[in-house]
Amino acid sequence: MFYDDPADYKGLLPELFQGVVEIDALANCINIQINKLSARIKTAVKNKSVLEADEQGIERWEKILGVSAPLDGTIKSRREALLARLASKPPISVTALKEIIEKYMGVPVDISVKDYVIRVTYRGESKAVDLTPLYSTLYEMIPANLILEIAYLYLTWSELEAQSLTFAGLDAKGMDWDEFERGEWIVN
Repeated sequence: MFYDDPADYKGLLPELFQGVVEIDALANCINIQINKLSARIKTAVKNKSVLEADEQGIERWEKILGVSAPLDGTIKSRREALLARLASKPPISVTALKEIIEKYMGVPVDISVKDYVIRVTYRGESKAVDLTPLYSTLYEMIPANLILEIAYLYLTWSELEAQSLTFAGLDAKGMDWDEFERGEWIVN
């Protein structure tokens, strides 16, 4: 865009003014100010989008959408919370709900609905630190008679048996107990 180009005030002047000391001094001052203005325009344009916003832009979007920042407070987690909020337009389906939760948490999730309970399970490298903003967003989207449960999916015995591993095979993987329990190592 135009705001990425460096200012060249002197280049826009007729040949008659080239080489004049006063014009050169003015051009240097004007170029500095135009570059500052271009940088502010670039920031304003980028902050119009949640995907490209900087920290001040993210803060502005949080105020607009009424989203509270997650506890870990990284730009990435705050952006994911905002994207989840923007994607929460009704009507809501299980697929749309899954997309929103995956955007917020950054890991694939499984959703099951039974007896008015939406159960969300996930398995991933990093557990989401603060699910409060996600819960508040989801409870605004789903009908009031539904209950939402989000749980980390640890390794089950049947999954372990399906791998047909011996103790030597498990030892060869070189995992500690936490890595083993999380089950992220299982190849489906």
